[in-house]
Amino acid sequence: MLADSLTTSLLMAVIVEVVTNGIKSALPFIKAVNNKNGSRITAAIVGIVLCITTNLGILNRLRIDISIKLLDYIITGIIISRGANAVHDISSAFYRNNKKY
Repeated sequence: MLADSLTTSLLMAVIVEVVTNGIKSALPFIKAVNNKNGSRITAAIVGIVLCITTNLGILNRLRIDISIKLLDYIITGIIISRGANAVHDISSAFYRNNKKY
């Protein structure tokens, strides 16, 4: 159960990262120097929308009762969006290391 939840969360984080990068490419003002939080906000919105549309709630999957399912989706979307940041950092590190060789 926990392994399934973590795997799903990791895959969703990758999806959020890819979609966020696509949005940033299409809308360059999001990643502008004076708008440092644009990427984080975009990732959070993408994560929340993805969780709402897929009915993915981490608290529900961990069998934690919550009376407002929308809140579970929002929390999960935010967690996934922060995971997307970690996925981005890891992929950037691999890219930099491979570029050296």
